[in-house]
This record gives sequence, C-alpha cells and structure tokens, in this order.
Amino acid sequence: MSKRLLGGIVATVLLSSVASPSARANAQTLESNQNDPLQVSVTQESLTPTSDKALQHPTWSATTARVNAYPLENRQAATVYVKNIPVLTYVGDAETADIVSGWLVEPATESNVTVANAVEMAIKLEQIASEPVEFTARWHEDNYLVMAGDQPLVTLGDSVQLPAATDNDAENVLQVTNRLRRLISDSEPVTEVIGRPAPPPPVQQVAAVRSSASGMASWYGPGFHGRTSASGEAFNQYAMTAAHRTLPFGTQVRVTNLNNGQQVVVRINDRGPYSHGRIIDLSAGAASVIGLQSAGVGPVQIEVLN
Repeated sequence: MSKRLLGGIVATVLLSSVASPSARANAQTLESNQNDPLQVSVTQESLTPTSDKALQHPTWSATTARVNAYPLENRQAATVYVKNIPVLTYVGDAETADIVSGWLVEPATESNVTVANAVEMAIKLEQIASEPVEFTARWHEDNYLVMAGDQPLVTLGDSVQLPAATDNDAENVLQVTNRLRRLISDSEPVTEVIGRPAPPPPVQQVAAVRSSASGMASWYGPGFHGRTSASGEAFNQYAMTAAHRTLPFGTQVRVTNLNNGQQVVVRINDRGPYSHGRIIDLSAGAASVIGLQSAGVGPVQIEVLN
C-alpha cells in the first residue's frame, strides 16, 4: 500500500466534550451531531494529544468514512469508521513519541505512518462507495485478504485488524468483509473464505456416531430466552441446546463448524429450523462456542451420537 503524505490538515472542533482516548478506543458506536458542523483549519501543533482537546467530526458524506486516532498501550492506533461503525483498526508496531488523537480528516506526518495509512483507507472507501463493488474474503499465500471486486483491499495482520478482534483469523476477515458489504454495497453477508484450505479433520471422539448430515446452521436466543420450548422446558439461550425438525428430544448431537473445525455437543430440546436449507438451530451459547454467532448462519456437519 502506498503511503501518501496528506497535506493541508483540515479538521473540525467538537461542540461538546468527548471521552478519553482509551474510552474512544473501546467504543463500538458513536453518537454525533450532524446538524450543526463547525469546520475550522488547525495547525499541526494543535493535533498534539491532550485530555481536554478534541477534533470535530469531518464533513459528512453519503458513506461517512472517517478516522479516530488514539493511543493504545503506548502505541499509535487509528480506527476507520464507516457510518459510525468501526471496520478496521491500524496499530503501530512500536512506541511513537508523538501520538495523534482525535477525529481526523487529513492528518499526515512523515513519522506517523499508522494514521496516514488509516486515512488513506478511509479515502479509498469513499471512492469505492461512488461505484460500489462486491467485497469478498480470500485466503492467499497464508494471508487473509479483503477483496474489493477483483482487487485486494487490505491484508489483515498484526498492524491491520478487526476492531475487537477474536482469536479466529477466518472469523475476523469475514466480519470485516461483511461490515463493508452491509455498509457500502448493501449486500448479503458471506460465510466462507475463498481459497481457504479445508480445516483439519475433527479430533476423534469416544462417542459412537449413529448418523450424520451436512447443511447450514443458524442460531436463536434473546427473543426466546425463558420461553417454553417444544419439549416443554424453559429455553435457556446460554445452554448447549438446539432445535431440530425430527430428532427425539434429548438426542445428543455433535455440531462441527466447517469454516473453522470448531465443535460443540448439543442436546435437542426444541423444534426447527423451518428456513429452507437449514438443518439445525443452535442456542446462542452453542453458536458462540463454534464461532457462528457473528456470521448468523454457516455450513456445519451434524453427527447424532449414541
């Protein structure tokens, strides 16, 4: 990725106080006043981070891609937001003497490559939004990439991450891809990483397998928590349970997420799912164990255990 030095720093001053840099780093959504923007020019010296100084949101556009810069464990960090949703976080690989903080439009210093890269990505996303393309997740030469059409957009790694990244790299790249698909191209989520090698076979279990099947799994939880399930027991979204159309209540089923090889054993205590192509409906707790919760649906193998 080319590192352009963006001159003529333009920013705006918040009309109300903002949270500390550490609080901004943990924020997943932001509240903003879009109706009364006050845009002013500031000097490079005014970007020196202080606890009581902040920069206002940049001029709004249809996509509203912008950057929030902040310190993260004594390193420079900068998160790219699209429509107030964080999509990518850039993190410096070493301590930076002059850390930039605040909402930035065109911050650029020769020494602050992390912030410059984040702003360059925000500008690129604004450009892409004018003629939306399909975003996809791809595995290439041991790297996870987000593709914009047939061109690489970004490679995830130590310096570019999903905000609040998980330990599952495949799940991370899918989350970044699906946020861009929803926010920019208004597309349905994807559930697979193109070109990713098949996960290793699951560890052999002691329990004997009576039958197996493959298909799509979904999950359910908050709206049904505490309600009576088809088996007559109260539904607990945190328990390792699932709904199946025909298996007897109490049946133990091992579910393998085919995207990552993660497994969970659930007990059938409800009926469903009734959407075409789905073979099991997991509780929220069970879906979380196998990394399915954020994607919503995904390919699985189910094995009925004796």
